[in-house]
Amino acid sequence: MTGLEDLNQKVIIVVTFTGVLLLIWWYVKAQLAKTTDLVGRGHFRHIESKRLAHASVLSLFEVNNKKVLVLQAKQGASFIDITDTSGTGRNDHV
Repeated sequence: MTGLEDLNQKVIIVVTFTGVLLLIWWYVKAQLAKTTDLVGRGHFRHIESKRLAHASVLSLFEVNNKKVLVLQAKQGASFIDITDTSGTGRNDHV
């Protein structure tokens, strides 16, 4: 009978451990879904990319109605917001 009790105890330990791992996995999955949802709310659109000299890449993106210029080089990447907020580039009187 001690063998059966020992087996029952091992089964309980395995089931408990598996349950804890499933709860941790569920929590991490829920947190990642929240993060993805926050990122997914905005509007992100790739407009154009050009390869420059020395393996640099110049890309133009539109993020939440702002235009962002990205220069990717071997040393890293630079971001510049090129949105025209002054209205000088617009011609609304057509």
